[in-house]
Amino acid sequence: MRLTTKFTLWYFAIMLVVLLIGGAIVYYEIQWKLGEVEVARHQRLNDIIALQIRDGGDYTGHPTRKRATVTLLPADSIPKGNASFYTRGLAWNPEFQTDEYKLMVTSFYTIGTAHYRITTYSFIPSFYQLLPGVVDSFKWILLVLLVLVIVSGGLISKYILAPFKRTMRSIQRFDLKQKEPIRLPETKTSEFQELNTFLLQLTESARKDYQSLKEFTENASHELQTPTAIIRGKLDLLMESDIRDEQAILIAEMQNALERLSRIHSSLTLLTKLENKEYKAGEPVCISNLARETLAAFDELIQMKSIDLGVHIEKGVYIPMHQSLADLLLTNLISNAIRHNNVPRGAAKGLIRVELTHEGLVIVNTGREPGIPTKELFERFRKGNSGSDSIGIGLAIVRQICELSHFDIEYHYNSGLHMLAVSFLPKLPASKLLQNLSLPLQVDAAGGRSKNRSL
Repeated sequence: MRLTTKFTLWYFAIMLVVLLIGGAIVYYEIQWKLGEVEVARHQRLNDIIALQIRDGGDYTGHPTRKRATVTLLPADSIPKGNASFYTRGLAWNPEFQTDEYKLMVTSFYTIGTAHYRITTYSFIPSFYQLLPGVVDSFKWILLVLLVLVIVSGGLISKYILAPFKRTMRSIQRFDLKQKEPIRLPETKTSEFQELNTFLLQLTESARKDYQSLKEFTENASHELQTPTAIIRGKLDLLMESDIRDEQAILIAEMQNALERLSRIHSSLTLLTKLENKEYKAGEPVCISNLARETLAAFDELIQMKSIDLGVHIEKGVYIPMHQSLADLLLTNLISNAIRHNNVPRGAAKGLIRVELTHEGLVIVNTGREPGIPTKELFERFRKGNSGSDSIGIGLAIVRQICELSHFDIEYHYNSGLHMLAVSFLPKLPASKLLQNLSLPLQVDAAGGRSKNRSL
């Protein structure tokens, strides 16, 4: 919801509450003032009648006297300290043949030695007669205020918040890789000035940190390659010389550690590039062809480990992704399925199932139960089994590639099967792909390659 819309709704809600309270106050004020005015008029009329009696005139000739009653009272019936009083209540109005509020004002006078009680009355509008007029008035007031709030909200959004919108567009266009500082629009509003100052400091600090980190990564990558290559070459030369068996074992362990260090260095460098979004998606990649090529590259290793492979790859599956990342995604997932594969109890061999459709990619393989939750395997240096020779970065790279490509990825383990799914569609959860898997999850009874294998 837009900021101006929220302001408009808040103002409208406040006005509605204020108008309801104000309407009730106005309603009762009108009724009260109307009663006060009528009481004052009747008291004035009673005074006039009393003057006419005192002067000996005819007080019955005027039309207003039709609603006046003059009663001669004994002296002892005059109330003390109360010159007049009034009563109000529903009564039948013969003129309009309906019940209305009847106001009666009674005054007491002493004229000469005689005592009089003069009572006049009239019918005044009731609460219910006044209410429709008050409600209609406030309906129009509320409508006018609503229109004014909407119009003013649009003007606020267009003029007052214009610098804020320009600042937001500048932030959206900002790229850490740009060499020039961000340019923010000028404004005379102090709050927006403070915001722009903060954003300038923040983006400049982030830009400098990014450049420093990038330079460090590039320098470290370049500088580590040379000593690593030298050490590897020296170890190769040492292996060709006359050495004892114990020395050969130590040299082999050193080579393995050096190779592991090289893989960690390459993986961390790649992760840094992925996190910095240095890969831009170009033309859509035919991942169907890449999947076939990757499986063909691992075919000898799959046969050597006697793994039952089942493959279903739809033709012409294109995804908006950098080709290097697509190749890396498939290589990591398939190599993981092969490396961590084992033969489950009661089976002759392990299995791998690869299904690629326009909706996504699913890879299932047999393997030992991971020692940690599967969600944690996407973190750096997290391994399902501590004894594994894996460096624990492969799935972190896979997750980073999926996030960069806006793909949903899920990893589950169930009954000896590792199941990993990648959804290519924004609104399709990866778990749906696992539910709709068409390949069988049993090893071929004949002991050969899966009948569903189709490259």
